[in-house]
Amino acid sequence: MKKIIIISLAVILLTSCDSFLDLKPIDFPTEETFYDDIKGLEGAIIGAYDELQSGDQYSGRFMTLMEIRGDNVTNDNSGASGGINYQIEVFTETPANTNLETAWLSLYQIIYRTNLILQNVDNVQMTETQKNNIVGQASFLRGLAYFNLVRLWGNVPLITKTQTVEEARENVRADKSKIYEQIILDFSNAKKLPTSWPDAERGRATSYAAQALLAKVYLYQKSYDKVISELQPLVTAIKENKIIGLVPTPQTFPENLKTSKDVLFAVQYLKGGVGESVHQNNRYRNNDNGNVINLEQSQFESDLDNRKSMLRPTGSGQRPGKFNSVATNNETSGDFPIIRSAEVMLMYAEALNEQSSAPTTDALNALNAVRINAGLPEKNLIDYSSKELFRKAVYQERRLELALECDRWFDIVRTGQFSSVFSGVDSYRQLYPVPMSEIENVNNKEGWQNEGYSIGQ
Repeated sequence: MKKIIIISLAVILLTSCDSFLDLKPIDFPTEETFYDDIKGLEGAIIGAYDELQSGDQYSGRFMTLMEIRGDNVTNDNSGASGGINYQIEVFTETPANTNLETAWLSLYQIIYRTNLILQNVDNVQMTETQKNNIVGQASFLRGLAYFNLVRLWGNVPLITKTQTVEEARENVRADKSKIYEQIILDFSNAKKLPTSWPDAERGRATSYAAQALLAKVYLYQKSYDKVISELQPLVTAIKENKIIGLVPTPQTFPENLKTSKDVLFAVQYLKGGVGESVHQNNRYRNNDNGNVINLEQSQFESDLDNRKSMLRPTGSGQRPGKFNSVATNNETSGDFPIIRSAEVMLMYAEALNEQSSAPTTDALNALNAVRINAGLPEKNLIDYSSKELFRKAVYQERRLELALECDRWFDIVRTGQFSSVFSGVDSYRQLYPVPMSEIENVNNKEGWQNEGYSIGQ
């Protein structure tokens, strides 16, 4: 997507006040003129989407924070990049780790850009449909940014309007319950979006994606009745297989992510030297044991599982089949999925099971839909004699189905598996330390660091 230069709040905090604020690219619209018509707002929306492509998010940094941190991918190269990725692998990162700083800044860049859009939208004449689409997309992207922030750091500053530097220096960390309230509001507003877009605009957020992510937020809060309510219409649509539907993994990954009915929302890329690609190294390429697939093949039920071959251990210079899209001059245009139909079915199965005293037919049907899609035989209720056994089966299916999609680390924490998966690691490591650079730029530093970490590191 076309890159749009907008000053972010987070970057302002790292720079001297007056000199930085005076810098405005002469060939770009200013804030005073950029948001006075629908074209300006559309351009700003593209700029917000664009930040998802950043190397500090889904083009690189998130793979470290969300996958290398987990148990599907290992980093065995302690010397690369000054060891900052290896620190994440072995739970020795400090607030000075630049993986944390740049990811934090990038997420608040999205929040800054979407706040600008949302606070200017009422000043522009447009149709109700146009307004719903602008507000819906901006809300969706802000909700996604805050969802990642709260899962990575817990309490974070809740900022819903642009700020002066002086205001920003007075920010405090909001309780995560308040962050989740805002995320729910944002994804709820995004439900006004269309269920699909014309082919030329494919890749924008949809109401289906908003509902699915809203349900995922409710899943994190264990509000299972709300998960079921949000997902029921999506499950119906998936079964109808018109706009969205289940598609076998090898038919979606790695080359058909842009068109697969399985993908509800993905970060899109385009190769060809236009600055919209992702470097092949940032799709789990094994360079000097920096990205080693650690998901043992024995985790798969059988060779019938069509996902197994896509997640085999990789040798030097190789990428896993799941993300081995064609590379040209190291550029790939393989999209990165954020939410898929398969996950909708797994969330539905999990929520239904948690709401019952024992596995139900509806929950089993949802789980079986994913199994059949993977080439595996159906299971029967007799195979799951308890709620706990069914829960374990869902967790395992999530690990295999969503492997390498930046969800495994969050699942380990969310489902209470941290102490068993990482025995001997301090429990406070379930959250990352707040970047030292952020703490240095606020006036009142009290309460700014997560438990177990030191501000002065």
